[in-house]
Amino acid sequence: MNEATGTKQEERWATHWYAVAQASALGRSSPLGLQRLGRRLVLWRDADGVAHGADAACPHRGADLGLGRVREGMLECPYHGFRYDGGGACRAMPCEGREAKPSKALSLRKHPVREAHGFIWAWLGGVTREPLPELPWLPSAPEPGPNSASVDDVWSARFTRVMEGMLDLHHFPFAHRRYVPPGYTRLDPYEVQVESGSIRSVGWLRKEDGPPGTGLRFDIHVGYPGALHLRFSPRLDAAVVCTPVDGEHTWIAARFHQRYVPVPGLGWLAARLAIAFEFQFIQPDDHRMVRSSLPRSGALSHGTLVRADRAIVAWHQLHRAALGDAPGTGAS
Repeated sequence: MNEATGTKQEERWATHWYAVAQASALGRSSPLGLQRLGRRLVLWRDADGVAHGADAACPHRGADLGLGRVREGMLECPYHGFRYDGGGACRAMPCEGREAKPSKALSLRKHPVREAHGFIWAWLGGVTREPLPELPWLPSAPEPGPNSASVDDVWSARFTRVMEGMLDLHHFPFAHRRYVPPGYTRLDPYEVQVESGSIRSVGWLRKEDGPPGTGLRFDIHVGYPGALHLRFSPRLDAAVVCTPVDGEHTWIAARFHQRYVPVPGLGWLAARLAIAFEFQFIQPDDHRMVRSSLPRSGALSHGTLVRADRAIVAWHQLHRAALGDAPGTGAS
């Protein structure tokens, strides 16, 4: 591998629950085709509105089922009209007539799917244990509501680098210098707690000569692998999910919730303005940094980490454990 470019290094993802879509993006009459964790997937709702997910390739001849439609709660292939129920079984082969008995070989490759907290979650690594673990959701994170607004985007950056960026506090006065008063560069105090697959990172960026506990406060809580709760202020916070699209891209969805404006209708507008500012002005700086970092993937061995990177170290340690790798080194 070329260590300078990381061009031959591949991303590795642990088997876990990942948010794959916003729940509002999945209607009843049309399936939703998407790419997550290097797989082409299709989501659809059955007659009761329950979400289902499967590999998008039709088991007949490989057509993308995301281009099809939903009829009577069944997923219909756009190529030959074969229909599949919520369990993945083929229930109709128009070319063979109504009395045809489809083979079990025509069954979809289904994936466990859950709808919760405004997202569709999928378990894409195969059912390796029963019951499956809980979703990596943080109970304190904001739920959908009238004072919330959402947005999603795809970054041309690898998942490990995106998660490093999400946990990075001390980049703020430099990567976002246009929006931060000068001098707030010292990260102190700074605490990181790891418990039951989650990481809580709290720190203050203050001036070098300023007393501890002054300046800009950050509070970031992460549920491994990619669910976050960000507290910007007592009245503004966000739920964020990050999921690999493929080896070079990451899907990011965020929901901002504000409590400054409690007036119905205006509450959503206030949240919308906050999230629009974040994704139009702040996040492009982060995107530029993570997509230009070399090697392309983040790892404990890629860079010389310092005390201010302790939350990043903690995430990589959880990641290595989930992948079954040997423990890595920590920050200096």
